[in-house]
Amino acid sequence: MQETADLIVRNATVLTVDPERRVFTDGAVVVTKDRIKDVGKTAEIMKKYKAAKVIDASEKIVMPGLINSHIHFYHHMHKGLAAENLGGWGWSNWVHSKIAPKLTAEDEIAGGLGVLVETLRSGTTTVLEAGSYNPHEVIEGVADVGMRAIIGIRLFDQVPAMAAAQAPLVESTDTCLKRNETFVTKYKKGLADGRVMPHVCIIGSGRCSDPLIVESKKMADRHGMVFNMHFARSAEEVAASVERTGRRPVEQLAHLGVLDKNVVLVHMIHVNEREIGLLNESGTNVAHCPATALKLVYGMWKTGTFPEMLKAGVNVCLGSDASDCSNYQDIVRVMYLAAVLFKDYRLDANQMGAETAIEMATIRGARALGLDKEIGSLEIGKKADLIVIDMKGAEWLPRYNPIQNLVYSASGNSVETVIIDGRLVMENREIKTVDEEKILARVKKSSEGVLKRTGVSAFNTRWKIV
Repeated sequence: MQETADLIVRNATVLTVDPERRVFTDGAVVVTKDRIKDVGKTAEIMKKYKAAKVIDASEKIVMPGLINSHIHFYHHMHKGLAAENLGGWGWSNWVHSKIAPKLTAEDEIAGGLGVLVETLRSGTTTVLEAGSYNPHEVIEGVADVGMRAIIGIRLFDQVPAMAAAQAPLVESTDTCLKRNETFVTKYKKGLADGRVMPHVCIIGSGRCSDPLIVESKKMADRHGMVFNMHFARSAEEVAASVERTGRRPVEQLAHLGVLDKNVVLVHMIHVNEREIGLLNESGTNVAHCPATALKLVYGMWKTGTFPEMLKAGVNVCLGSDASDCSNYQDIVRVMYLAAVLFKDYRLDANQMGAETAIEMATIRGARALGLDKEIGSLEIGKKADLIVIDMKGAEWLPRYNPIQNLVYSASGNSVETVIIDGRLVMENREIKTVDEEKILARVKKSSEGVLKRTGVSAFNTRWKIV
């Protein structure tokens, strides 16, 4: 007697990313309601189960949904507006003085929807969003997309000398704490059957006082949530920390007692061996955003220590970052950068690699978000978050090694079907949950308003426009 299931995806190359890192060359995944019921060889699965819906995934990969551990919604509405030669602090000051004060809640909702459509199309099923200025409107405005999203507020209570242009956006420490407490309390039970949740988020990177950092961490602990901030992204930030405290940024966090398993620190370009030890001992998570580091010249080639972090046992995951500093949300392209950059930087082809990059975009991302018991790998009992990737395109052939082809040859454009909570959110490249055309039209309309209110030139180029 065959057991009944809701969905079977069969005849696939199944990358489980389970503890044994099993790959089934002719595999199948069984889904009942929102859970994975079984994973195994197609022949064995089809003898054991029958399902209301069967997806044939011949010449396709089935793998865990990708996890983007650092994105921004509001940045989407100034994608491509900033000059590309500003560098880290120049770009940040430009954005926070020219654009951020002029954005509306509608802009942020439109930007969030646009980001989620882009991430969904390229195989991302879960995102950690690093703070909106209008978080209440945003969290409710994006909930219907069907993705897992952990959303925060964009808050800071001070600016260092290199961020002076951002001073008008500073709020008092008490105001920051009260706004965060109100937000996380209001949405603690989540939206969209718990897929959309809040977290405690402050901007970090020298723009948050020690009291704000300490009390925000306490808040995250009280609510059982992720605590997230940008950190150690620039040499200037390190120098300012040493001048102020006598300690490097991560050393100062250790001194404050806020390093922990529920902490996600983003960028972390300027981290030394002692700080790696502190991260490992505390279980603190690091979100690596290589596309932004390259575009904004964070000095990753010179001081980045991500291979050393991984070797020491630090949990390192991946983020695409903002649409105006990495300029794309395709985590498959981010995996490529994570896999290859340190091979060259270290002059050592053994560094990083395809399997490591995939782990960073799946199970390591789940661990950073505190969700590794639920998502991040294809295992019996876990949430049914999985994607189907078509390997029939020219970029996939010849197809000797699907793992290497995924990371080194393909992009998220190969993603065909996305399943979240056992629900078909995208099938055969058609998004089922929202009207994609209406969302893109909404983004376009909001972008026109942004240009009008800011007065910023829409086409920043040294070439002659005629």
